Amino acid sequence: MAVSRILTHLLTIFLLAGTTLLLVFVVLSGASDHFPFNKFYWLEADTTKITGDVSRWTFWGICNPSGNTNGNCTSSGPDFPLSPVDNFGTTKGLPTDFVDNRDVYYYLTRFSFPFILISLCFTGVALICSLFSFCWNAMRTVLVFFVCAALLFAAAGVSLETAAVVLARNAFKDDGISQSLGASMLGISWGAVAALIVIYFLVCCSTLTRAYKTHKQHQQAISATQETQELQQPYLGTSTTGQNQGTLPPPASDGGIRFFKIRKDKATDEESI
Repeated sequence: MAVSRILTHLLTIFLLAGTTLLLVFVVLSGASDHFPFNKFYWLEADTTKITGDVSRWTFWGICNPSGNTNGNCTSSGPDFPLSPVDNFGTTKGLPTDFVDNRDVYYYLTRFSFPFILISLCFTGVALICSLFSFCWNAMRTVLVFFVCAALLFAAAGVSLETAAVVLARNAFKDDGISQSLGASMLGISWGAVAALIVIYFLVCCSTLTRAYKTHKQHQQAISATQETQELQQPYLGTSTTGQNQGTLPPPASDGGIRFFKIRKDKATDEESI
């Protein structure tokens, strides 16, 4: 069982490290011109009729691709929405779905940005907690909390972003505009979510098993103590009874005899009178 617990712990650390790395790849897309971050994007579309160039939506904004890499990422910033109406500041040449459902694209992607960042923070903290849990059992409870929080925010953020990207791809496609999904970006995003799901079950199952064994050992100790007390109780009772019998007061019948003697003496006195 000790070997199994160690292997589970090492697997948890490995998956947490991998998940953190995947989320870093997502967050740095559009923020770095270095490989491999310059190859990740959510959506690419031919917007030459609007901006005169092809556009790639990344985590931090829009880049104009140079070959197979992101380049000229000038339109970027935190919480950058995938909403062509807001990105380009015009409705000319845009598919009508972006204009009619502008709020859908805007808020889906605006909420996904902080959710993914929060998930990255929680995953990093969970990784640190998993390292300390080797020598600190109380840290396992903290680890469960951070893993659950990371999974919740990652699943929410990636789901919102995926929904917006697919809707945007369909809008460009229906309008006859060349487009393509960032398969690598979506793949590593959902890979991080899948890894967090596996980590969740590993950590929760391990913690519940450990808690059950601790509770079982505690109950067995209580039962053993009660059995010992029950075995000792008859012996103590016999000893006490023997001691009490040696110090009992005289039986009540002596008092009755003494009473009759007094009555007899009284009658003798009357006869003497």
